[in-house]
Amino acid sequence: MAVATRFDNVQALRGIAALMVCVFHLAGHTDGVRRLLPDGDAVLQLSSYGPTGVFVFFVISGFIIPYSMHRSNYDIGQFLIFFKKRLWRLHPPYILTLLLTIAVVAFNNFYGKSNEDLGAIRLLSHFFYTTKIINLEWLNPIFWTLAIEIQYYLLLALTFSWFNGDKFWQRATFISILLASTYFLKDDRFLTFYIGPFVLGFSIFYFLIKKINFLEAALYAVLASINILYFVGPHWLIAGTFAVFFILYIIKTPRILNGLGEISYSLYLTHPLFGGLFIYLLLPYISGPWSGYAILTGGVVFSIFVSHLFYLLIERRSIAWSKKT
Repeated sequence: MAVATRFDNVQALRGIAALMVCVFHLAGHTDGVRRLLPDGDAVLQLSSYGPTGVFVFFVISGFIIPYSMHRSNYDIGQFLIFFKKRLWRLHPPYILTLLLTIAVVAFNNFYGKSNEDLGAIRLLSHFFYTTKIINLEWLNPIFWTLAIEIQYYLLLALTFSWFNGDKFWQRATFISILLASTYFLKDDRFLTFYIGPFVLGFSIFYFLIKKINFLEAALYAVLASINILYFVGPHWLIAGTFAVFFILYIIKTPRILNGLGEISYSLYLTHPLFGGLFIYLLLPYISGPWSGYAILTGGVVFSIFVSHLFYLLIERRSIAWSKKT
């Protein structure tokens, strides 16, 4: 299978994951008085599995990041360059979204609709992705995943020569320590709690570059699956397994999914603000479940439209900057 096709698949998978998270956040929207969809609604219940899309993203990162490091012959001497590239890729769109979030929170505080802390420590913790680590709350519910990604980049950048070792004992020891770390640090503020889906991605990486055979890849995948099942739950394992099979076996993907994947980071960042605003403004006009479905659909479409603009104006430039670093 051609590499380009595989990356098209991964792009499409990103689109699916972002859409899952987007629908989850929008379907559960409430203004404190009215709900977009009533309790027990079938669409609302189905959307409740949307957060598992985060594990799809983590599997993708577990595969794509080491793949790119392997192709560039990464070594520890490139640590700063690697980390700067990753920050240029993630940070500018995130910072703009953070500033927009702060503006919305300040507006709501001013008009008495909320009483959120906007102190310097909380805001600085967002800039350095340490908000939960110092026991504060994220201003936007989706920011926590970026903190986990940053921790993952640090781990991989510091240990890649061990992780990418040619000997079985090197790889097996590395994977075993990672998976055991969940037991010793079962804390959702840290990468250790979410290491399972990343290891699923590692098993794909090892297998596709022909570093290991199918049995060794299956061993790591099974160990990662046990970790996810035991520490997180079956629905999250299903999402991770879906991502593995999608990357390995789905050859052709629709162009619409590939396009959605291209703007997936922008969609992930902006949907709570813009999709949420769309639904908030129309919520007073809801008159039954079908109107709720129509508003939800409109909210998703509007989120995709805004994220496309955000991608063209902000994220695409961020990608270009990361490549120049």
